[in-house]
Amino acid sequence: MEQLEVTGIILRLCLFNILMINWSSATAVAHKDQSLINLGGQGLYNASDDVVILNATNFKTSVYKSTRSWLVEFYNSWCGFCYRFAPTWKALANDVLSWNDIVVVSAIDCADDDNNPICREYEIMHYPMLKYFSINAHLQSLGIVIEKGNSVDSVRSNLINRLETEQQEGRGSTWPNIAPYRNVEITDIWKTASSSVKHFFLIFESTDSHLGAEVILDLHKISSLQIRRVTSDNELLCVMNKVTKFPTLIAFGRNESQRIISVRIPTRQGIRQAIKDYVIARGVNIDEMVTTVSHNTVHIVEITRQTTIATITKNHQVVEEQLQSSKNTNDYLYQVDLENALRYSINHEISLIRSIDGEKMKALRKYLMVLATYFPLRRNNVYLEVIRDVVEKKNAMTGEEFSQLAKTTEEEMSPVYSGAPRQWIGCKGSTDSYRGYPCGLWTMFHMLTVNFALERNKDVTQAFSRDPTAVLRAMHGYIGTFFGCADCAAHFLEMSDKNKIFDVRSKDEAVLWLWQAHNQVNTRLSGDDTEDPEHKKIQYPAAEHCPVCRHVNNSWNEEEVLRYLKIKYGYKSIKFDEISASDEVDVTNGNDSRMRLERLAKETKRATAFGWDLNVFDISICVVLYVTSAAILVLVCIKFAVKRTYKKKSHINLLSKV
Repeated sequence: MEQLEVTGIILRLCLFNILMINWSSATAVAHKDQSLINLGGQGLYNASDDVVILNATNFKTSVYKSTRSWLVEFYNSWCGFCYRFAPTWKALANDVLSWNDIVVVSAIDCADDDNNPICREYEIMHYPMLKYFSINAHLQSLGIVIEKGNSVDSVRSNLINRLETEQQEGRGSTWPNIAPYRNVEITDIWKTASSSVKHFFLIFESTDSHLGAEVILDLHKISSLQIRRVTSDNELLCVMNKVTKFPTLIAFGRNESQRIISVRIPTRQGIRQAIKDYVIARGVNIDEMVTTVSHNTVHIVEITRQTTIATITKNHQVVEEQLQSSKNTNDYLYQVDLENALRYSINHEISLIRSIDGEKMKALRKYLMVLATYFPLRRNNVYLEVIRDVVEKKNAMTGEEFSQLAKTTEEEMSPVYSGAPRQWIGCKGSTDSYRGYPCGLWTMFHMLTVNFALERNKDVTQAFSRDPTAVLRAMHGYIGTFFGCADCAAHFLEMSDKNKIFDVRSKDEAVLWLWQAHNQVNTRLSGDDTEDPEHKKIQYPAAEHCPVCRHVNNSWNEEEVLRYLKIKYGYKSIKFDEISASDEVDVTNGNDSRMRLERLAKETKRATAFGWDLNVFDISICVVLYVTSAAILVLVCIKFAVKRTYKKKSHINLLSKV
């Protein structure tokens, strides 16, 4: 009986341990910040466009095992090139709308944190990136990259090339045949045509033309017509039909002889009009040529409608806050802007990279070293130091692993930031499509170069401190490796090479190099479509903000510019507007908190060395539980030992009385 009682107690203790560990895990999850906002913008497309809006919720259910193929633009809503490309994508979607039973034009915003896992999974390395997904695509397919080109015509041509390849590989059997007609005889053209076809057309064109395929796809829903294309390399058929110029349109009727149709304007629209005029003259009802909304189109519109409603709901509060904010921010440096840039960089951009190794890992280490040393996190800079130290010991890691590292570290060391994510202040644009993160990133690197020059942190390694290009190298590596706008990154790297970024000889010169580079970018983008009409790209600083920064002849006084930059971007100039009093913590009085967090960081790294998937909180709970369990077991043993002694003594006394 005593053994059974002991076993029962031990089982209850084990059950208690399990419940407490589960509770601790649930508590950690419950502490996750639910107030994250989308710092990247609110998308470049809406329900009024012919572009189907995809997101993490509907992406796979829409694209995979579909009866249509999908052409998807993976874009970033704050990316300048994406912004300029958006009108082209909208125009393409409208241009090929009649092909929607064959291919769907869609888009997904990778600047939305909710879509981050999708964009990482599909290996999106730059923006915008176009990927084609075949009909009945399997879940293992990551899509086929399509060159985006610079115009609607070039993107459409690339799409047609892909559709033709799909047919050659045996897919799209229900599509109209867009492959060239290779026979040298035309006597058998009616054998393959269905009984509903009344008129057959051949479009003769050059081998590099897509005009024939475009017309075939435009009119493929008209059951009384069948159209094929003939390329100029089918010389015998061209000679037999007396075709000497391209394009040429020849019509065939079931009870009529062939005839060459006059095409006034040798374009896609011109050939369509010639076909239309020909069939109308023969009494064919062309009402069916009008594009109608099919069941498939209704389904696609519903996807877009639901996604748009979800987006509106998600961003309603943010929009209200923006409408109420009309504050003039002047020329200040805001902690909110710096932290927004850091959050997006750490939690989104770096995490998007599928595999971080080699040169990417080197770039990440340099970037984290600069951040951990010079970024002014008011509450807990150990957060960046821990991430830096963990990454420093790794040769490679995935973006998902880095994302988990950043999130777990932030949870364990919370609070890290001054508060929940907020809207931009100094970098706020007139709409969500302007400024934002790119502005924030510029601001952050200006701040880093200045405070590197001021050498506020004395605990820097000598090698790091001696290299005047340390911050610029970190910026160069980050922009070239992680910055989402490929076009912007390419321009920056080209400018860096031209302006000899690595030839900088002093820290002050590094501050001025970045200032000059920023002004060069402003000159290039002045008047561009991406320029915010309410925040023009000027040569900075403006005269009203620094009158002494220019000589009488309007040339720069670099000595005064340097002084101005050091004052504006120095730690002491950071403004903490819109950070509530409850959020604020005096950095100089946070030594106790810092020491506690440093100890916590050491415990985190010590636990990691064992290779267990446990955090500091989990281990602490386990230690407490096991110590408690051991104490209870000792007490139980003492109890039974005392009982046994008591019974033995009672037995001896009874014998002595006999």
